[in-house]
Amino acid sequence: MTLRALVVDDEPLARQQLRRLLGALPGVEVAGECESGDGAVRAIEAMRPDLVFLDVQMPGRDGFGVIAAVGAARMPAVVFVTAYDQYAVAALRAHAADYLLKPVEPAELAGAVERARAQLRSRSDASLHDSTHAHLEQLIAEWAPRHLRRLVAKSAGRMLVVDTADVDWIEARDDRAAAHAGPATHAVSATLTALAAQLDPARFARIHRSTIVNMDRVREVQPWFRGEYVAILKDGTRLTIGPTYRDPFLQRLRGL
Repeated sequence: MTLRALVVDDEPLARQQLRRLLGALPGVEVAGECESGDGAVRAIEAMRPDLVFLDVQMPGRDGFGVIAAVGAARMPAVVFVTAYDQYAVAALRAHAADYLLKPVEPAELAGAVERARAQLRSRSDASLHDSTHAHLEQLIAEWAPRHLRRLVAKSAGRMLVVDTADVDWIEARDDRAAAHAGPATHAVSATLTALAAQLDPARFARIHRSTIVNMDRVREVQPWFRGEYVAILKDGTRLTIGPTYRDPFLQRLRGL
């Protein structure tokens, strides 16, 4: 039985190493690779690989987020790959998930492939199949990142609750942030960097060192000067996209 494998890791050298080691194993075909969680979700849906080597920690949608998006019942066999992080490893062990530590050792990789092969053979056994999915679902429920669903803003001595779904864009103002939601602007007691780490990466993107945008609000993107672009929102607001953020933002926008 030849296993079709998908390699998912945001580090090019890590992907290269896995491809090389997998190429030396009999009965394994590397069907593709992805550098992001969003790309992995699309590739799993399109390619239906037998086995996924899934990096735990990636910017934006991480390994747990990939499984949550695809659904545990529809996931191929999964081998998590992680740099040594005692908390991630403890979680994977507790939920009987197969994992490899970076840098990956050839013997450990061979063992993971054989365990995946055995798991795939056992999927005709409904009880074992359901048990595997239950482990994944429990792992996601306990360890998938929680994204901000609301912001708390201060206004004239009051505390206002703003749903993040209503936010169009956010800008940095000194050591605080201002969230724009329609005609209203709300002062938020958090830095832009802190918000960027907590907002849902499937909806929000940092496009400048001082700006985060809700991608659902973007109407068009136009080239500007010196490698910069401008994002034009549906209400006509124009926001500069810095050169550092341009390519990742455009890739994610196309992926939507």
